[in-house]
Amino acid sequence: MSDADRREAERTGSADREDDFLAVVGMAGRFPGAGDLEEFWANLAAGVDSVTRGAPRLLQGGAADGGDLAFTPSRGTLNGAEWFDADYFGYSAKEALLIDPQHRVFLECAVTALEDAGLDPDRVAGAVGVYGGATETGYAQALRAHAGRLPGVSEDDVLLGTAPDFLVARTAERLGLRGPAVAVQAACATALVAVHTAGRALLAGDCDVALAGGVAVHVPPKHLPWNGPDGTLAPDGVCRAFDARAAGTVASNGVGVVVLKRLGDALAAGDPIRAVLRGSAVTNDGADRVGFTAPTVSGQAAAVREAQLAAGVDARSVTCVEAHGTATPLGDPIEVAALTRAFREETDESGFCSLGSVKTNIGHADAAAGAAGLLKTVLALGHRQIPPSLHFEEPNPQIDFASSPFRVATALEDWKPYGETLRAGVSSFAVGGVNAHLVLEEAPRRAAAPSERRAQLLVHSARTASALQARLDRFAQAAPLESADPADVAWTLQTGRRAHAHRAFGVTTGSADSARDVEQAVAPTRVRPTVFLFPGRVGPAEAWRLHATEPAFRTAFDTVLGLVDDRLAASVRSVARGLDWPERAEVRDTYVFAFEYALAALWQRWGIAPGAVFGTGTGAVVAAAVAGSLTPADALRLIGAVPGAPQGPPRSHQVDVLFADGTRHVAGGTLDTARWAAERVAAAPADTASAALLADTGTILLQVGAGAFPAALAGQFPSHTADRLLLLSLPELADGGDALAAMYRTLGRLWLAGSPVDWAGVHDGESRVRVPLPTYPFERLPYLVRHPDQETEAAGAAPAVPSAVPPTAPEEEIPEAAPVAAEPDASRPDDGTPLSFVLGLFGEALGLPDIEPDESFFELGGDSLVGIKLLARIREVYPVEIKMSSLFTAATAADLAAVVEEQLAASAEGEAS
Repeated sequence: MSDADRREAERTGSADREDDFLAVVGMAGRFPGAGDLEEFWANLAAGVDSVTRGAPRLLQGGAADGGDLAFTPSRGTLNGAEWFDADYFGYSAKEALLIDPQHRVFLECAVTALEDAGLDPDRVAGAVGVYGGATETGYAQALRAHAGRLPGVSEDDVLLGTAPDFLVARTAERLGLRGPAVAVQAACATALVAVHTAGRALLAGDCDVALAGGVAVHVPPKHLPWNGPDGTLAPDGVCRAFDARAAGTVASNGVGVVVLKRLGDALAAGDPIRAVLRGSAVTNDGADRVGFTAPTVSGQAAAVREAQLAAGVDARSVTCVEAHGTATPLGDPIEVAALTRAFREETDESGFCSLGSVKTNIGHADAAAGAAGLLKTVLALGHRQIPPSLHFEEPNPQIDFASSPFRVATALEDWKPYGETLRAGVSSFAVGGVNAHLVLEEAPRRAAAPSERRAQLLVHSARTASALQARLDRFAQAAPLESADPADVAWTLQTGRRAHAHRAFGVTTGSADSARDVEQAVAPTRVRPTVFLFPGRVGPAEAWRLHATEPAFRTAFDTVLGLVDDRLAASVRSVARGLDWPERAEVRDTYVFAFEYALAALWQRWGIAPGAVFGTGTGAVVAAAVAGSLTPADALRLIGAVPGAPQGPPRSHQVDVLFADGTRHVAGGTLDTARWAAERVAAAPADTASAALLADTGTILLQVGAGAFPAALAGQFPSHTADRLLLLSLPELADGGDALAAMYRTLGRLWLAGSPVDWAGVHDGESRVRVPLPTYPFERLPYLVRHPDQETEAAGAAPAVPSAVPPTAPEEEIPEAAPVAAEPDASRPDDGTPLSFVLGLFGEALGLPDIEPDESFFELGGDSLVGIKLLARIREVYPVEIKMSSLFTAATAADLAAVVEEQLAASAEGEAS
């Protein structure tokens, strides 16, 4: 620790303030010229201006009137903003059309940020909150303008789909987040105010994880007429923050989301900490301004200073500030004056703090502007580099840089800290006097903890087969195994991603190539029962490494040997290491029991619990112990490894027990020791044993021991079908084969089959950390309804339902969406039957052309609001009283039509009587 850091630690007590700080553990964003944060940083580092500019226009009569006033229409655009993976979020095509594109973009960004953090919200122990805001767009007006082409769409539908109030509520509902969902509206300070609010909620204990951010995506693009030389838009479409030629900003689009946790929690959980948020503050200019839109030095300075005090840092240690930096003649000088006033509370030094504005790269992203600045700063901290602020040539004469702590960064430069820790400030100031400021520092360094396991199980999943393949391709191209510990990569994939139906796994033994041989399957909707088969065979010497790396195996094995005398224990260990062969039956049986009993303990530690057990020879005694019918000590007495007869009374077995004679004893019963003794030496016919194993359809048979018998025997039986899995824990291993890799391949197949896995048990004995990995590959289609004004501009393109455009089409080649399809006429039944009528209503309500009678309304994307309108249409045509509860119990078109027919029949009988 340097003298500067030591003095600061003594002054602030920062070493004891872990619980007062927050960690940025995940993030995601899309901005002009950047579809993700990797592209965003590449553009920032290279000094790329991503603003799109049109041809200059002469105004006020142009040259004919002697005027030379010109305006260059400019905008920061977000490519493909109308493209959305509706299926991922469970929306029908019609529902997706009714949702403002900026809500959809925020939804996808929230999922990406959580995956970047390695967090599955379903597995977070505490509450997950979401804080964010959006801007007003013209999408609601576009929907209203085409009300005639969107039958059944009410004003409530438009409001719920487009109002900024419902942005975070929709996110919480679709992602299953049960913490606070708070909409934040603070104009262009929205995103940073959301981060500040989320931070306060975390520190207060309102939630344990919080998403925070902002979005401003105008689809169709918002028409922005130039408001003259005294307005806020730059006439040449160039944002020149802090420059002498600064004349305004450029309107832009963007979205940014961060995932926050309390720093102490993030460190304890091994989260991928991107940066530390030490403090934040929000103030308002109040009445100390000349007008509602005018900023003040005092209000902005107060926000900066309060954030520094909350962070407990010396202002001199902040060596970079990402400014609001709108390049307006009034705004820039006030901002630098406010920053100077705040910093001068603690330091007289000049020129030590770099100043920049991301608006010079992408324009002003409105409600997402603060998110852009925050993400830029977090990325800069991670790279330990300061990217250039563009278009700065000569300082604004109204800004006294020489006597301030600041200098504008004009080229990519290495970031040198004051002391040992990089610190930065981020500002966002809004029309209306809202001032927000954050103080960040780089993430704490953590020592690597390499795994002792030579193999790792890598799992992947997605909602569709094509998305799964895209996910595998992304993973292979990113080559994460070359830059991170494979154990951490495995842990992140296992615990930091939602488990979808389409699944794949690979086992790596330390190289990227070893993980490319993957197996894929679609997981069933129900968990399949597993039968543990104990063959009673000597295991391979390669399996002894499990004793070194797997605590559950080691504990169970050593517990068994602790029950026998030292001489026998030593002989068994010699056999287990492959140093001796068990000539004596006593040694052999003890080894087999200890080995298979320990292997069963390992499977159970991994979350694979038996629904039934079956064993042959000594394996039958292992089955008795695993089922709970015998204690390990009594089991050893039964096989003669411990002197004397079994001492305990018969115990109830905790799982089903299968015997070679075809009998099945269900859990809860008792079995006398003599029954197990007889089973140990039983020689029942092979077909009887196989029939017992295959009695339940869909059963998984897991061989918990060496070799392939008796699983192979069951596989040859006529009643064996492909829907059963026959899996081996340890197939015949070649010399030098890795037993753990073999076990992981079997575990992977169990996971493919839908078996729940305890991933913490898989990494038992080690503390792993999560690492950033490639995130979900959304399969997007275009969903867009244009306003009539935009339709004319788009050469007659009609408002649309999504066209069948391949999701992999390049963004620059995105076609116009297809015209609205003809809606079914639900005013009367097609063939006079309720079923035909209900099928038509389902299609109309869900925007789907073909629906089968047995498909569920809710599984197709319907919800209660749509359902209420659907039932109202039924009551208009048929004299029935169907309530919402009926749709919940009769969710298919066939079932709902049957309800209608039943009520019609009952009504007819009543009239007849």
